[in-house]
Amino acid sequence: MLELDNFVVREYFKRRIGDEGLGIMMSVPEGEITDEEIAELSDTKLTAVRKTLYRLYESRIAEYRTERDDSSGWITYLWRFNYDNVKKILEDEADSKLKELESQLEEERKGVFYQCGCQRVLFEEAAEKNFMCAECGTNFEYISNDELIQELEEKIAKIEQWKEKIKKE
Repeated sequence: MLELDNFVVREYFKRRIGDEGLGIMMSVPEGEITDEEIAELSDTKLTAVRKTLYRLYESRIAEYRTERDDSSGWITYLWRFNYDNVKKILEDEADSKLKELESQLEEERKGVFYQCGCQRVLFEEAAEKNFMCAECGTNFEYISNDELIQELEEKIAKIEQWKEKIKKE
């Protein structure tokens, strides 16, 4: 089952299908289920459920099979999530996020930052402007980035822990 409370997982699905789609996913049990049953379980309009399912289908996260009722000719779509694909997609997403955070952490560790009333700049840029911001008219003052560095390190550690956990599942 998906860890929708994990921030990497949650953010991925929020970007992909939005808050409403995330709510729909959270209400879907394992196994096959119809879109009508999902709408009922999630208390969501059927059109929103179908829109979410088709978006997930495009990513190969959701799959379906059809059954035809011989007497009425009615076709029923039975949906399920492909958790193997979800795992791969999320690992790729985590790798991408890790790369981004590690790059940002490297920049923060290398740089000395100054801030005025409207922006944060590197020492070199502040010095070029004689430590005076032309935009807001205030002085550039040294600002410690120790807290930001610690925050980035914590985020990186969380993602790495999550990746280790998902590999074991």
